[in-house]
Amino acid sequence: MQNSSQPSAAGAARPPVPAVPDPTSPPAGHGGTPAHPWQGVLTVCLGVMMAFVNVSSTIGALGAIQQDLHPSASTLVWVTSAYSLAVASLVMSAGTLADLIGRRAVFLGGAVVFTVGSVLAFTADSTALLITAQAVMGLGGAAVLPASLSIVSHSFTDPHDRTKAIGVWAGCSGLGLAVGPVGAGLLLVHFSWHAVYLTDVVIGALTVVLTPLLVTESKHPTRRLDLPGVLLGTATIASATYAVIEGGSRGYTSGRIVIMYAVCAVCLVLFLAAEARHRDPMLDLSLFRNASYSAVMGVAAASMFGFVGISLLAVLYMERVQQLSALDTGVRLLVMFATYIVVSALAGRLVHKAGFTIVLTAGLVVLGAGSLALLAIGPFAGYHALWPGLLLAGVGSALLTAPSTAAAVNSVPRLQAGMASATVNMFRQIGSVLGPSVLGTIVTTRFPRYFEDRLVSADVPAPDAARIAAAFPGAGTRDLPGPLRHTVTESAARAFTDAVHLGLLIAGITLLVLALPTAAFVRHRTPHI
Repeated sequence: MQNSSQPSAAGAARPPVPAVPDPTSPPAGHGGTPAHPWQGVLTVCLGVMMAFVNVSSTIGALGAIQQDLHPSASTLVWVTSAYSLAVASLVMSAGTLADLIGRRAVFLGGAVVFTVGSVLAFTADSTALLITAQAVMGLGGAAVLPASLSIVSHSFTDPHDRTKAIGVWAGCSGLGLAVGPVGAGLLLVHFSWHAVYLTDVVIGALTVVLTPLLVTESKHPTRRLDLPGVLLGTATIASATYAVIEGGSRGYTSGRIVIMYAVCAVCLVLFLAAEARHRDPMLDLSLFRNASYSAVMGVAAASMFGFVGISLLAVLYMERVQQLSALDTGVRLLVMFATYIVVSALAGRLVHKAGFTIVLTAGLVVLGAGSLALLAIGPFAGYHALWPGLLLAGVGSALLTAPSTAAAVNSVPRLQAGMASATVNMFRQIGSVLGPSVLGTIVTTRFPRYFEDRLVSADVPAPDAARIAAAFPGAGTRDLPGPLRHTVTESAARAFTDAVHLGLLIAGITLLVLALPTAAFVRHRTPHI
């Protein structure tokens, strides 16, 4: 991929930037390669695991949270989305801050904030307070993710070692996703949903203690603050993310959502203009002149769109159709998450042998195939119909996460690793918002229509079918006559499965289509490998 230190059309128009040292030999006082890099890598991976434990454990606890706090459906969405909104909006700014004041300092600060947010969630006694706690954790996660990846990238001069370390970093995210639902399920058997957040408190406290001891401080020696870029970039992503999340309940053409799209468009134009003029921009736009680099960012977004989106649809299917507990659902998801962890550890070797083009294209194809394989699930199917698709989804996601991150980071000089890591994390977070928001909205909006159609097909009169579909599930089925109760229950299961199938079909086709530009534009290897 293009080396951003080379002249470009965009770069030629800017005032000259002071020369920087050889990126493979950071100057003294700015954090050279640490003597024991793996100690630092494993420490920051704790923070990464903490961030992902929160995502999956909160999803696993949503049923218990709803039963206790009784939020509306639109409010319940924000219990998880407040975290995603904060991370997606602030991750680029946090990456810039890490380069300016120190990667270890920002990572440590993020871990402290995340732990405080976890304590706040543990003590929350209202939906509003829990959503606030999730936003605080998102603020911490926005600092932890790019700073941790930048620390990992800065710890190794050899690109192959760096790719291997990034594989470990990605594997720990999968470990966090795997631990979350199982841990939540175990805790919910004996305790209230509040206990779910104790896991993050423990991991966060351990991370805060170990970071000053085992992680070497480093920062960019010549980086300057790009305040217009920070403010406009944050506003752009925040408005777009809010519109995607809230549009699921309000409708994507409602007045408020249209206004947010307009705000996003204006801020984006101003952001691009500001970055083109700044001497040391938060986001070097010249990098995106390279089709391979741009394609890699698309892959990063697609990987989380598929991974999180498919995971959510699987959870909804198991809990709403198969009526499984949070623990049983978490255990069944292990085939996806455990596979992700194992393959992530091997992804670096696959890249070394086959190159980025083949690995990333194969990852999208396999992840898309996993989504389509899940179409085999039915309203009364056993686990044998579910696990093959989850297995493929785990393999495909693992072939995307670490390699796309490595492709982005290895394509720029080490001194720009912070910018690359923040950018790829931003695109990944955008994907993690789009996946559940778009696919979840498809399921929730199509289910009532499918449910009514199923009832009519089961010889329920159309007016009665419309009334039952409108009241379901709030009114319950206990007051219905026995035969009708059975019909309603069976029709609901079939209709929800139909809605999940539509989401899976759209996800699978989207991922397979995106494999085409990936194969066409991603370079086989980067110049730094």
